Parts: sequence; C-alpha cells; structure tokens
Amino acid sequence: MIRDRGRIKWTAMMLPEHVAQLREWQKEDGLPTRQQPDEQQLEQWNYQIHEAAEKNLQIFVHYWDDETVAEVKGHIRKIDTLEGMLHLFSENGETHRILFVDLKSISESE
Repeated sequence: MIRDRGRIKWTAMMLPEHVAQLREWQKEDGLPTRQQPDEQQLEQWNYQIHEAAEKNLQIFVHYWDDETVAEVKGHIRKIDTLEGMLHLFSENGETHRILFVDLKSISESE
C-alpha cells in the first residue's frame, strides 16, 4: 500500500487562492444534498398534515432553509394549497411559513 500524504503534498506548490478553493469544496462536500421525495412519501406527509390539522396535534417538521436543514415544532395554523405553503404556529408564538417543496420530513411530536 502506498502511504503518501495525498492532497497535502501538493498544497505547497499551489497558489493560496487554489488552496482556499479546495477547502471550500471540502466544506461543500459535507453538506447534505436535497432529495426529491417519492410519491409514497408525499402521500404519507399529506395524511400526517391533515390529521394533525384536524385533531390539532403538534408536529415536528424538518425543512430546507437555503442549503441547511431547519426544524420547527408546532401546531398547524393553515394549509395553503394555492400557494403551496404550510403555516405552523410554534411553541414560542412565532408563525413559520414552509413551502411544501422545502419539506424534508414530518413526524408527530409527543
């Protein structure tokens, strides 16, 4: 097996701008990638959202905020199918507007 230092040995011959670009690419590689939910997942979310709205249950939602995953726990205030948006009223009194296309996961909270 060859035991060399990989990228480390080449950084001495690179310009600082190139090293900075390589480090930025390494950070981007660690970010989670956005995946499109399949039809079964969408159907399950639809059921969970409508059941939580009907029974006034508290739900836990993970959603994409730019390229990071954010989470919020609260009650459904409104389901806006025209805008494709879910309005959640969180425990601290804030209203969160989450687009359906930004949803990552939904679960019922205890």
